[in-house]
Amino acid sequence: MVAQEAGTPLAVKELIVAAAGTSDSEWHKTHNGGHGGVASLLTEYGESNHALDTRAVPFIRDMQLNILSQPRNTQLQLLLARKDEIISRLNSDYMRPWFGRTADGRVVDLEEMTYAEVICRLVELMYVTHQQRWVHESHLKLVVDFISRCECRMSATAAEIPISILLNKVEPTAYADTVVRLYPGSKTQLLTSEDVQFFVQLCKRRGQKPLPFIPVLDLDFGVLLLKDTVWQSEDLASVVDQDPQRVGIQQGPVAAQYSTRTDEPVKDIIDGIYNSHVAAFLERLHHGDESSVPVVEYIGAEPATNLLNQMSAVKTQTEHVYRLPADSELLPGHHNWLETLAGPSKSWLRALLTTPVIAQDARLTDNHFQRLLRPRPGRITTVYFDNGQPISLQVVGSSGIMELELGRIDENSIVLTVHHETVSGNVVLLKLEYSYCRGCILAPIHSSKVQNDEVIRQFYIEAARNNPSAPETKPDDPESEFQLRYDLVFD
Repeated sequence: MVAQEAGTPLAVKELIVAAAGTSDSEWHKTHNGGHGGVASLLTEYGESNHALDTRAVPFIRDMQLNILSQPRNTQLQLLLARKDEIISRLNSDYMRPWFGRTADGRVVDLEEMTYAEVICRLVELMYVTHQQRWVHESHLKLVVDFISRCECRMSATAAEIPISILLNKVEPTAYADTVVRLYPGSKTQLLTSEDVQFFVQLCKRRGQKPLPFIPVLDLDFGVLLLKDTVWQSEDLASVVDQDPQRVGIQQGPVAAQYSTRTDEPVKDIIDGIYNSHVAAFLERLHHGDESSVPVVEYIGAEPATNLLNQMSAVKTQTEHVYRLPADSELLPGHHNWLETLAGPSKSWLRALLTTPVIAQDARLTDNHFQRLLRPRPGRITTVYFDNGQPISLQVVGSSGIMELELGRIDENSIVLTVHHETVSGNVVLLKLEYSYCRGCILAPIHSSKVQNDEVIRQFYIEAARNNPSAPETKPDDPESEFQLRYDLVFD
């Protein structure tokens, strides 16, 4: 919440940073009130939660402990017994102040307000003047609905142009003046009992954003007080006086001690977590001596030691040639064959052949290289080396035609080239690129589906053009291209 990229208001970030927080062994003390700048309280759903110990939180705890936790049939009596105190606390400490207030600033009930005063108060609490926006679009509808009610109450006959239409031409801050100009009686006429109830029902209307004020003390006080209050800590501009002490700011007591700087970039936060973990492992496993940490090609399973001798193999310093038997009964097992090709040490080739999955954008897919390189009768597979490290792999089929190639473009890139012989005898190449990410433990091999899909599409088109029996296609005609069906199977 204090990160530079977070939408949290600066004043809220400063309160979070100012909170000392607690140790892991003392967080339970927040159940008894503020401790380390954090207190626990119940949410609108009755679940325990933690928030900064702002002025709003002790008030919420007081209401929950002494009123809202009591039997429902006694709550109204308890509220009315403390009415003046509760209204005072709402107006001084809470994000949702008491609604009733006259034009001269007196705190009153709804019955003591005029229609113009209600309209003026609605705009004051729900329209953010300095940003020229409503807190929520549903609040504008509430204001217009009440003004329409006022029009019905003040006018003996239906107006030629409804006032709701006229309001489109004026700023919200001028709504009350517009109503008074059209209906002067709205400035002196107090709300009728019917309209008081109508207004309260508007405030409780289903489907609208909970209102940033308390209109009445009744049995729904807990809902009006607590429902969906988190948004107000994120939209401080809509809070009275833009005071962060009025809102509930969710923050864990232990986590609070680690928020030490406002507007810290997310990268710095994550780097700090990462570096502290590395330092902790280094101290625990290697006594802080970085030079004693072993260096590996990538993090993964160790190579198998029992490699195969069931095929003809010719090995030199620069290449290993494996010739599989023509009899399928004599073929080696799939797993052992891949282990043989991968070699006795970790490398990009071992990662490519033995990792169970490949990261394809945001998804993990089965490693198709394991199917692509499965042992097949008569195949000749050659692995080329440079300074003892594999640099490429070639597979020649039993017919003596090149089937596929694997090689590195650079330190972090691998390319697969599939040789496809068409019915006309021409060879069409399919080249797919992959990334080699040594630090990715689960899936060190990555691919881009969007990029490779386009390459595969072009491959299909080229293969179709080399098929005499296929219908004629035009390069820029997606309809004709789509009608050609080809299945690319790594087999």
